[in-house]
Amino acid sequence: MNEHHQPAQHNEREQQPRLRPRIWVGSLAGYNAGHLHGDWIDAAVTDEELRAAVERTLASSHEPDVEEYGIFDYDEFGAFQVGEHEQLDIVGRVARGIAEYGPAFAAYAQLHDADPGMLDAFTDSYSGDYDSPEDWAREVLHDGLETAIDAAVPDALRGYVSIDYAGFARDAELSGDVHFEPSSDARVHVFTIP
Repeated sequence: MNEHHQPAQHNEREQQPRLRPRIWVGSLAGYNAGHLHGDWIDAAVTDEELRAAVERTLASSHEPDVEEYGIFDYDEFGAFQVGEHEQLDIVGRVARGIAEYGPAFAAYAQLHDADPGMLDAFTDSYSGDYDSPEDWAREVLHDGLETAIDAAVPDALRGYVSIDYAGFARDAELSGDVHFEPSSDARVHVFTIP
């Protein structure tokens, strides 16, 4: 009980390299005909800029009357999986969120299937990155609770009284109040459920 754990810094956006999500877009007709023609496009732009870049790529295709695109590859989208026929407004929205907020936004977007209403709730839902769910629980319950327990419990019993941080975190997730999503750096993104 008397050990005081200091959780790691939770908001590391300033320290992480900025992600630049991009997609490789090609002509679906060309792909189906066995001709792979396309280009890498920066996806973290406005919807209009993304659409225009896709149209330029399609216009440069060797296939006649190309109208449909396919997203055949993607890069720096973190945990978010871009579908081959993903709508460009969704791709752009997720890419802009990743560029602004980093890998946590990618995990959140994947968790909620890029639902626009849920994407709007990201800043309210994201609680930070922690080394473990237990570290999140320590911060939520604050060191003040340990101090209060130390003051209330006689010296002879202090060694027997402790807070089950892992149990608290597990129960919070099971109750639906919080979600812990593993991150690529062996930590966890923590989201409260709006």
